[in-house]
Amino acid sequence: MQISTTEVKKRGRPATVGEETKTKIVATTLDVLLELGYEKTSLDQIASQASVAKKTIYRFSSGKDELIQLALRSWTDSFKSCFEKDAASLDEFTRQLEDGLVTIGEQVLSPKAVRLFRLLQSDFPGRDELTASYQQQGIQRGRKILQLWMIKHSDLHIIPEQNFETLSNLLLAMVIAEPLRELALRQVPLIPIRDRAHKAVQLLLPSFTQTSR
Repeated sequence: MQISTTEVKKRGRPATVGEETKTKIVATTLDVLLELGYEKTSLDQIASQASVAKKTIYRFSSGKDELIQLALRSWTDSFKSCFEKDAASLDEFTRQLEDGLVTIGEQVLSPKAVRLFRLLQSDFPGRDELTASYQQQGIQRGRKILQLWMIKHSDLHIIPEQNFETLSNLLLAMVIAEPLRELALRQVPLIPIRDRAHKAVQLLLPSFTQTSR
């Protein structure tokens, strides 16, 4: 018996959710989380606010926790491209490093990111799960992206080999962690992120100026 094209489509996998729809759902997840808190955030609430069917969410996420992970991962995705270019010289490396740190700062120090950080400082059901996602998809992934980029430039003989794990932690602590804490405590105004990034890179510049090999 011949099977119609219509029947084949019905039996196959659902059509992939468009990137625009996925982006909208992921962004809405954080909006709902910050508005209602972790415990009251649900797929029903997210679907309603994003104006999509609940079954649409299940096409790329198994539940609330995975959605939150996707949302946090989208933050690091937003600056990942800054660390995908190869610098041809030390000067270019330091410029790219500074620009990348500024881009990270613009994302991680945004009002929405600061609100999430404040939320994590409070006590609520599900705090441990949310904190774990924040650490894994945000802080740890951001450090790893920066670390691997510096390792690549050591391999290219642009900078000398050293402890890049420690170096990436130091840079992000100076440029991001302290301003985030100050914003969470509402201690403003801050040093502009560009100035902070420039000073941090210049402070660590001696470690980049040795002969690689």
